Amino acid sequence: MNALTTPTSPDCFAARFGTPLPRALRADADTMSWTAFAHRYSAGSSPIRLGTWTTSAAPGGRTTFDATFGIGDTIHTASATTHGPIDALTSMLYDAGFHLEIISFHQQHLASGTQTATFVLCEFDGRRRWAMAIDGDATQSSIRALIGAANMLH
Repeated sequence: MNALTTPTSPDCFAARFGTPLPRALRADADTMSWTAFAHRYSAGSSPIRLGTWTTSAAPGGRTTFDATFGIGDTIHTASATTHGPIDALTSMLYDAGFHLEIISFHQQHLASGTQTATFVLCEFDGRRRWAMAIDGDATQSSIRALIGAANMLH
C-alpha cells in the first residue's frame, strides 16, 4: 500500500467491532470517539418506543406483523401484512403520523458473530438523518434503527 491507500486511523466503529462503517459515515467517525458516535446515531428513546413486535404467516408468502408502540403518553397498536418487516414498520409509522423515506440501508454482522449492526439514512421533509442500532437479532436491529431515525426526524 502507498500513502494514499493506507488509512491513517480506523473509524471508531471499525476500531471497536472490526468491520468498517458504511462509506458515507466514515468521515464523521474518523473525528468522533465511540461514545460520541453512539450518542449521535443510536436509536433514541422518544417520542416513539417499541413495545411488542410479533409475526404470523399470511397467505401468498406474506407475513402479518403486529406491533405496540408508545408514542408520547399514548399506546398505539398497528398491524401490517407485507413481505417483510421493514415494509411493515414504515407503513405502521406512516399510519401513526411519522412519515419517513429510507434513502440508504446497510446491515452487517459484527466480528463477534453474535450481533448485527443496522445503519439507515432516512429523510423527512427535506431533512436526512442516519441512525444505527445493534442487536443480537437482525430484524430487531433494523426495527430499532428505523425507529431511531423516525425519532430523530420528528
